Amino acid sequence: MSKLAIITLSTLGVLTLGATIYTNSHRSKAVNAASNATEQQTLTVYAAGPKPLSDQIIKGFEHQTGIKVKSFDGTTGKILSKVKAEQANPQADVLILASMAAGVDLQRNDQLLTYHNAKRAQQLNPAFQDKHQQLFSYSASAVGITYNKQQVKVAPTDWSDLTKPEFRNQVTIPDPQTSGSSLDFINTYQMQHGNRLLKALKQNGAEMGGANKEVLDAVVTGQKAAVFGGVDYMSIAAIKKGERIGFVYPKSGTLVNPRPAMILKSSRHQTAAKKFVDYLLSAKVQQQVEQNHLIAGTTTKLTNPLNNQPINTYRVNWQRANTALTDNLASFKQVFN
Repeated sequence: MSKLAIITLSTLGVLTLGATIYTNSHRSKAVNAASNATEQQTLTVYAAGPKPLSDQIIKGFEHQTGIKVKSFDGTTGKILSKVKAEQANPQADVLILASMAAGVDLQRNDQLLTYHNAKRAQQLNPAFQDKHQQLFSYSASAVGITYNKQQVKVAPTDWSDLTKPEFRNQVTIPDPQTSGSSLDFINTYQMQHGNRLLKALKQNGAEMGGANKEVLDAVVTGQKAAVFGGVDYMSIAAIKKGERIGFVYPKSGTLVNPRPAMILKSSRHQTAAKKFVDYLLSAKVQQQVEQNHLIAGTTTKLTNPLNNQPINTYRVNWQRANTALTDNLASFKQVFN
C-alpha cells in the first residue's frame, strides 16, 4: 500500500473518531440539558393540609402545566421546623400554612417573594388580602366547639359553657405548638378577652391535647366530650361521614383564620411557583376548597356551612397579632403548664 493511501486512511480514521466523540459529547449534553430542564420544572410545596385537598390540587396543577410537584404534608409546626432545618440549603419553593401569624412572621423576616398581579388576587375576600402581595390566602378555616352528642345533652353555644360542671375533665384543646389554627386562635382570643377563661377551663380540668386530628378523634371516640377551638372543616367532614358529634361557632365570636400560600425568596423555581399561586386562586380550586369544607378565599360571605348562618368573627390586625404572639403563647403555656 502506498504511503499516500496509508496517510489518507489514517486521516479518515482520526476524522471518524473525532466525529464520534463530537456526536457522543453533544448527545450527552442534550441528555443532561433535558435532565436539568426536567429538574428545573419540579416544584417543591410544603402544605399544611388537608391532605386530600392538597393531593387534588397538586394533581390538577401537574396535569394543567406539565410541572412536576414534590410535596411534603404536615402541620404548620412541622413545616416551619423543616424550613428552619433547611436554611443552609433551602428546598421548598411554596409554603401553605394554617397560620396567618406564622406567614406574617416570615414576611417580617423578609423571607417571602413579592408577586405583583397574581391572577384573581383582587377577587379574594378583602379580609384575606395582603397589601404586600406576598401572602395569598386561597382558603380559610374557623374554629369553634366540637362536642360528642352522646355525652352532651344540651349543645353548648359559647366558649364559657365549657367551664360548666358537666364538662369537668371532659375538654381538650389543640396544641398551639403543632396546630397553626390553634396558635392563631389562642393568640387572638387572648387579644380579645385576656386569659381569664383559659384559667377557668384549666380549673375545670381541661387538658391540652395534640394536633387537630388527635383532639377530634378523642371526642369522636368518647374519650373527651368537647374540643375548645377545634377547626370547622375537620368536624364538618366527620359530621358528613355520620359521626355522632356536633359543631358550633360560639355566639360571642370566633376566629376565621386565613390559610396563606407564599413563595419563599430562596425559591429556585419562581416562575413555576407563581403559576402554582395562580392555580390556587383559580375558580376550579376555589370550588374544591368548598367541597373540602374549608372557606374559599374568594368568598363574599362568612357563613356556617351547616346552616348558612353568618359567623360572628373577630376582627384581626395580623401585624399586631404577630407582635402579641410570643407573650400570649407564654401566657397560655403558663396556664396549661
